[in-house]
Amino acid sequence: MGNINVSGPRSGPSGLIVVIGAPASGKSTLCRRLAEVLGCRHINVGDIAKDRGYTLGRDEERDTLILDEDNIREEISRILRVEKCLVIETISPYAIPQENVILVVVVRCKPSVLLERLKSRRYSSLKIRENLEYEAIDGPLQDALEIAEWDRIIQVDGCRSDLDNEIENILMKLEGKSVGRRFNWTNDFMSLLESFAREGQGK
Repeated sequence: MGNINVSGPRSGPSGLIVVIGAPASGKSTLCRRLAEVLGCRHINVGDIAKDRGYTLGRDEERDTLILDEDNIREEISRILRVEKCLVIETISPYAIPQENVILVVVVRCKPSVLLERLKSRRYSSLKIRENLEYEAIDGPLQDALEIAEWDRIIQVDGCRSDLDNEIENILMKLEGKSVGRRFNWTNDFMSLLESFAREGQGK
């Protein structure tokens, strides 16, 4: 690596670049930087849902909106008819018009790091536990496979501070180069479970 200049805007591709991952995994930061480098517009699916009223209610237990995924897909398709390319940030694979997707970027984050980020956002214990499990069992990658085939998916590390190295990997993938990344958080997650168990026993 090191051959690709990520210092400024490039000639953007045509189509959708979808960025998916757990809450607090680093999606927004990566999306803003990637959109800047590619000269594409950055859109957050959650913002579309709120701004356009594309919601079906609220999950009170998890304190989250229930997305109207059909209308969101149609809205993204309408925007894409005007914009050359879009960087779409989402937690839902079903809100994406799959026929327009050229790449899915899966943002991963080590559960022990994700735990602290979720705590700082004041997430409930239930939401924290669910999101840690989602990350640990490769949930973001499984959701990505609902959107695109394996050859149009890349995994990146949202925990690290060297964002431009991750952007460079994405650019290489867009240029058709092979970029293989795997993440295994089993040991880290098991350590968290042991910690949770000790805390429970101490109550």
